Amino acid sequence: MALVLRTTRMGAFKVQKRLFLVLMTALLGCVSSTSPEPDLTPANPKTVQIEAETGLLSGVEVATRLAGFSGTGYVSGFDDAADKLTLTFRATAGLYELTVDYASPMGDKGVDFQVNGEKGSSTLKQTSSGFSPAKLGLFRLRNGQNTVTILRGWGYFHIDNLKLSPATVVPPAKPAKTLVDARATASTNALFAYLVDQYGTKVISGQQDDVEYILEKTGKEPAIGSFDLMDYSPNRMQRGAVPLRSSESCIAWAKKGEGRGIVSLLWHWNAPTDLIDEEPDKRWWSGFYTRATTFDLAAVLADKQGERYQLLLRDIDVIAGELKKFQTADVPVLWRPLHEASGGWFWWGAKGAEPFKELWRVLYDRLTNYHQLHNLIWVYAGTDSIHPDWYPGDQYVDIVGLDIYTDPTASLSGNWGNAQTAFNGKKMVALTETGNLPDAGKIRDFGSWWSWFSVWTGADYIKKQPVENLKAVYTDKDVITRDELPDWRQWSGNGGTVSANR
Repeated sequence: MALVLRTTRMGAFKVQKRLFLVLMTALLGCVSSTSPEPDLTPANPKTVQIEAETGLLSGVEVATRLAGFSGTGYVSGFDDAADKLTLTFRATAGLYELTVDYASPMGDKGVDFQVNGEKGSSTLKQTSSGFSPAKLGLFRLRNGQNTVTILRGWGYFHIDNLKLSPATVVPPAKPAKTLVDARATASTNALFAYLVDQYGTKVISGQQDDVEYILEKTGKEPAIGSFDLMDYSPNRMQRGAVPLRSSESCIAWAKKGEGRGIVSLLWHWNAPTDLIDEEPDKRWWSGFYTRATTFDLAAVLADKQGERYQLLLRDIDVIAGELKKFQTADVPVLWRPLHEASGGWFWWGAKGAEPFKELWRVLYDRLTNYHQLHNLIWVYAGTDSIHPDWYPGDQYVDIVGLDIYTDPTASLSGNWGNAQTAFNGKKMVALTETGNLPDAGKIRDFGSWWSWFSVWTGADYIKKQPVENLKAVYTDKDVITRDELPDWRQWSGNGGTVSANR
């Protein structure tokens, strides 16, 4: 009571609410423990629905304010880090699809969850009314008792129920072997045909920058080297930035030996102008972040005669000069510019989907038509989920990628399923960035046949992976390493090399 008296009126309300929730959680926990658990054993229907309000509540509450819920209510109040909802049920061991009915009236929200010992994350898209279903992925359940826990994630969403249905693995459909650039070079077309032919049965290994580290630890090299054109941004070069790896050295990596290394390039594009460069987290070297610049993309695109628009084109022209070096060397590029736009943390996504998509079209036209670059395979890389409003369009994208940073136990089956719903049969899907090595066994188990994966660089990512895991992935029968690449420049559209000689 003394604590309540010393707080503000709002603080007192929060303390009283928390005390109320603690009491309700205890009561509901007692009820849940004595209620029969939902049962997914063979004698029961194929799909079992578990009402959220029957679970064990921790820091959350049962509510009835929104219309359209099932059962006696829904669970709300995911706003503190420790808030969670735990549901237990019995099942026969097997593969199941997990779906959640939710409401998210305040915008798209990230949700974290755990199925037994496996953690995962997904995006709950904004809802306008009532409750909508979201597929969280495929999971292996065990015989007997199982547990699903819904965690706060971004918070401020509502959970109505969970549904579990027996599932089967379906391989992805292969897209046509046709690039969006009708004038793509022969080698670029051949590389794309090779990627399509592997899709659904093999995963190609890739690594951001630390390709030598992989070779040192495993005796194998990634088939794809992913590198960054960041320090070629004029706003960085003017301040003395030196590329970590020059375009020439990337080309040398691709051409060494039998010349079969595959190159992927991204561009952490420092804003062309208007860097803040004052506060510690807003210095010029972080000028690709929204927080470090006042560059307003929407305003720039609205004034195509303005100085800032010309600086935008200047930057693209500089990068075109680097990409031409690859074309001259007959090195196709998996080109993934303007990545993770929907997250909003980079300036090219800070003003919303429409300015971003316009910038993508400007970039595509400038590189393909103005600069006559025809060695690019255009890769649209989103965040951990596909946001259709941000997709530039089939005519500007060859491959779709997801950049996923989550718990190492996650199978990523939900992220894969989300992308397949949008693109199966239209575009291949790749794991273009990941904070952890994928598990080849889980890829087979859940059918999540990423075209390729690329683990992020440095001590917090690839160098944090246990060496035994590295070796397991790079020696797996379904993971293609550099020494296993064929002469893909001679790969035919029918699958297979045209000849042994270049």
